[in-house]
Amino acid sequence: MKRGLERKLVMTGAIWNLFTALMTLFGYYRWFNDAGAQALEGSNADLAIVGTSLMGNVSRVILAFGLFMFVMAIINFLVGVHLKDNQIQKRTMIWLALWAVIQLASMDVVGFLIYMLAFVFYFAKNKAIRMNKSYKTA
Repeated sequence: MKRGLERKLVMTGAIWNLFTALMTLFGYYRWFNDAGAQALEGSNADLAIVGTSLMGNVSRVILAFGLFMFVMAIINFLVGVHLKDNQIQKRTMIWLALWAVIQLASMDVVGFLIYMLAFVFYFAKNKAIRMNKSYKTA
């Protein structure tokens, strides 16, 4: 069985992850810093110190999440490239399930749907490959 559909879904998911990572790094991170600086203008000294510290911590979390998604997009691209036809790769199945859960935990509904579909199709074709191999040996 060819893994064309799963490969396309994983590549689509990798492109989606790359898009969200770049939007987080270059869009949301910059917007959050600018909006935070504007919100703290004209505030008293105590509030400015606390607000700046809090804003810096949240900015680091946003940056870390964006970088994490960027690295995972590259890994997912490599997973998609290395899908093998007519083989059951248990690690790939585990990776797709784990990554779908991570997408759900990060509230990325589009990413979750893409990777869940890839997992379901991968799992279904695994069953077909097993049945085909048992039919050939019988």
